[in-house]
Amino acid sequence: MTSTGAVPPTGVRNRVLVTGIGVESCAGATPEELWSALYAGRPAISALELEQPLPCQVGGVVAGFDPREHMSAQQVRRTSRFQQLLFAAALKARADAGLRTAPGALYVGTGGGGLDEAARLVTVLRQDGWPRMNRLGLLRLLPNQAAGLVAQELRITGPVLTLSTACASSTDAIGAGLRAVREGSAEVVLVGGVESWLDLPCLASFCLLDALSRRPAAQAAIASRPFDRDRDGMVPAEGAAVLVLESERSALRRGATVYGEVLGAASGCDAHHPVVPRADGAAAARTIELACADAGLDTAAVDLISAHGTSTPLNDRAETAAIKLALGPHARQVAITAPKSVIGHACGACGVLESVGVLFAIRDKYVPPTANLDNPDPDCDLDYTPLTGRPAAIDVAVKQNFGFGGHNSVVVFGAA
Repeated sequence: MTSTGAVPPTGVRNRVLVTGIGVESCAGATPEELWSALYAGRPAISALELEQPLPCQVGGVVAGFDPREHMSAQQVRRTSRFQQLLFAAALKARADAGLRTAPGALYVGTGGGGLDEAARLVTVLRQDGWPRMNRLGLLRLLPNQAAGLVAQELRITGPVLTLSTACASSTDAIGAGLRAVREGSAEVVLVGGVESWLDLPCLASFCLLDALSRRPAAQAAIASRPFDRDRDGMVPAEGAAVLVLESERSALRRGATVYGEVLGAASGCDAHHPVVPRADGAAAARTIELACADAGLDTAAVDLISAHGTSTPLNDRAETAAIKLALGPHARQVAITAPKSVIGHACGACGVLESVGVLFAIRDKYVPPTANLDNPDPDCDLDYTPLTGRPAAIDVAVKQNFGFGGHNSVVVFGAA
């Protein structure tokens, strides 16, 4: 039975609540473990084991993940890592929410899907010829197949969409889910993000763009340093996270546990450059403003911003400029945290993974610190909560992510 909703009366919008969370991250396999690392500002970055040396030596690895704990042996053989990670997170989210019927829709964000599988297929093709390639290789690499796998398991017959807007992908997925529940096309949806890009070709490609940190393995814990003067690039990470979004009516009827509310969302584009953000932050600022307007709020109502904070020189400065433009004088008062300082950059998965921290920050009324912010960049002169977190009254929080291609995506969360 699919959980679909009745269209609300004209002019009436359903409240959209978060009632379930599933996580597979380098900081832990539960929302509480992830939040514990973010709360303490305890980096979960480690040395990478690569087949050949690269300038990038560190990353956020989902250690100890065993897909056999979540899938049949046949499913494990037929799937690749990014599919397995999303599958596990989705099952956890469903269980956490106590869902007994199929969600009405599924929206998943991923930047690269199975690029690692594509690299393996090419290697076999060149070394052994095409007959030796994995017969299911195509299904293991297509970006949409992770969502399709989850839909098959959970019997989701409504919209099952995969969004790929680089690092904004899963933030956009949250926005899509928000609209579906708010407008009444479904009462319960899953929104998720997944990325598994710690393979040699992907990392080498980013190294050629000079986008990744070159700190040695011995400095793994201090490699990701958003807004710090000594930052030298992103720290790659893998992972998956899934949220259950549900109408207030449905959540009340089920007696569901509520983590928070999704208030608004917006997407936009710099239309500027494939990899370089607009230095003035104007398009990103506009997206922040539109997300707040979609939530029915002025930007001065924002208590916390969970920054994209990639630890790259250009992004961190452009993001600072965007916050100043969007919030005006309030930018000097708002608390900001950069979760990638702890969990690295999970690319298309980062929006939903980092949103888990936002929901817990609202719940616990606490601003988690930005780790490794020892020497703030003078050009990044806002309150990025360096090194030490603090209690704070948080009722409205913004999660913002910006991706290659100029993609900008912002979600506004509130206390339930």
